[in-house]
Amino acid sequence: MPTPFPALLKQLDPQDVFGSVERFARQGHQAVSDIRALKFPALRGKVDTILLAGMGGSALGAHIIQAACSQELRVPLVIINDYQLPAWVGKRTLVILASYSGTTEETIAAWQPAKKSGARVAVIAAGGQLGRIAKTNKLPAYIFNPIENPSKQPRLGLGYAVFGLLGMLRKMGLLDISPTILDDALKVAERTIRRTDLRSATSPIVGLSAALQGRAVYVTAAEHLVGAAHAMANQFNETAKSVAIFFAIPELNHHLMEGLGNPKANVKQTTFLMLQSALYSPRIQKRFRLTADVVQKNGAKVISIRLTGRTALAQAIEALVLGGALTLGVGLRHHVNPSEIHWVNYFKQKLGT
Repeated sequence: MPTPFPALLKQLDPQDVFGSVERFARQGHQAVSDIRALKFPALRGKVDTILLAGMGGSALGAHIIQAACSQELRVPLVIINDYQLPAWVGKRTLVILASYSGTTEETIAAWQPAKKSGARVAVIAAGGQLGRIAKTNKLPAYIFNPIENPSKQPRLGLGYAVFGLLGMLRKMGLLDISPTILDDALKVAERTIRRTDLRSATSPIVGLSAALQGRAVYVTAAEHLVGAAHAMANQFNETAKSVAIFFAIPELNHHLMEGLGNPKANVKQTTFLMLQSALYSPRIQKRFRLTADVVQKNGAKVISIRLTGRTALAQAIEALVLGGALTLGVGLRHHVNPSEIHWVNYFKQKLGT
């Protein structure tokens, strides 16, 4: 009989990843309250593009908003995961430097080029060097105190990243989204946290995590849920220590299906985790059905998760919360400490400064 999750949490989770997962909604509420008390410049009509520079978990909030709020963004949102900024960055660009720790070298490297280009610059961080840059240069910033993220892992502080960025863009006039939609998304987060509590024998995470244990995962989504799929794949990598990548429909229909032919042994160890939604367009819903058919004919498994939130943002948040619990559950089944990121830390140490 497998060890129950409460015992595994006590044994394998000394940094309290579980505490961070169950505090997602509290992180969001804190961010909404924090932003309400801050001032940001009105930028509607003054910028043509938002560029967010960030790595890993620090950029996931932008991925959620880019996909789930595409109809509410007044200008394009571009995400850069690199040291360099594009040549088109200039006076009508808002560059947001996002780093949970405030010390991410790629993000800090973007500061001087952004400043030199004449772009407007803002910061989201928990402090560190970016926090000091924001203070010294009087940049608009959300410098948050991550009291609701006991594990201190950026990928588990997404309530700050998502709702902090939402609030900042709303105050700047670059995102038309009502407080009602934000409140509904937080309520969905709260319900999902209760429903997916790993300590409960009736949690859907019990069966889902067992089905995904030891398997490569292709997180598959479309339209407003692509950002959530990106975040979930990241959490599988870092929390569950599992191979996972995300694919968007319809793009995967134009190449990936042919790649399922080989190597056959690997395909049989693969599960397509499909994020389903009644909000998808009819053509996309048909593509999901056909994609599942092709995947199964090639020997891979399919697990579908149907999101139930009433809005695109609520469903993205629902998927994000579910992903946090699910990847923690899979990590516990792999008998790993879900907080440790051994190879990321090893790499950073060897890279040096």
